[in-house]
Amino acid sequence: MSDLHLEVFGDGEPAVFVHGSFGWGLDTFPHQRALADRYRVILVDRRGFGDSPPAEDVGWPTDMHDIARLLSEVGGAHLVGQSYGAVVSLLAAGLRPDAVRSLVAIEPPAFEIAKGHEADTIIGAQKPVFERAGAMTARDINDRMAAFTLKDWAAIESTRRERWPGDAPIPLDVLAAAPFPKVLARGAWRPDLFPGRETTAQAHRIVCEIMAEAINASVVVFNDSAHNPQMEEAERFNALLQQVWQSAHPS
Repeated sequence: MSDLHLEVFGDGEPAVFVHGSFGWGLDTFPHQRALADRYRVILVDRRGFGDSPPAEDVGWPTDMHDIARLLSEVGGAHLVGQSYGAVVSLLAAGLRPDAVRSLVAIEPPAFEIAKGHEADTIIGAQKPVFERAGAMTARDINDRMAAFTLKDWAAIESTRRERWPGDAPIPLDVLAAAPFPKVLARGAWRPDLFPGRETTAQAHRIVCEIMAEAINASVVVFNDSAHNPQMEEAERFNALLQQVWQSAHPS
């Protein structure tokens, strides 16, 4: 079995949830425990995050194989990924499309997919931010943050070390041919709720639209959310998951 730490709730058809940066499974998907009344909710701590063991190579090159193996171990599952975890989920689904029952990806920062489109300047702005985060020292972080738990600190350190997700080799052709339901979820990033985030909002909108067309997915927009609709509009997000899962044909 996988040595990843898993929080498992409920029985029934399995659903695997993959978190993004700066957090871990239960920290990112607390409200999705409510789905355990009908499904087996599996919240993954990626390697180096939460209670999972560390990794020499932190990020998608390691995570994609971890999640692909987990999908095999549970006999196939619905797959949900948020942010960096959405990139990991797309990669893992490409490795084991036969073990995926449905895929919901929340704002995957696969920015290179938009290269050559209107997002070129946005991509150029995003990568230096990621690289600056990677160059931060523990003292830099300590100067900015206080009252963090050990898990918080571990998540920060792993985020600092993880690979840039923007150029992850998303297997578009494999995903386009896969028969399972695919959804790209994103926030509307309304300026009245999230002021000053227009550039980030535009980047995620463009990436989701281009990727959805490339892999034959639909796009669902959460009007009162930014990057975390699974928290900011949890009830509606859970309803979307149930709709997608019920439309899938169990393998």
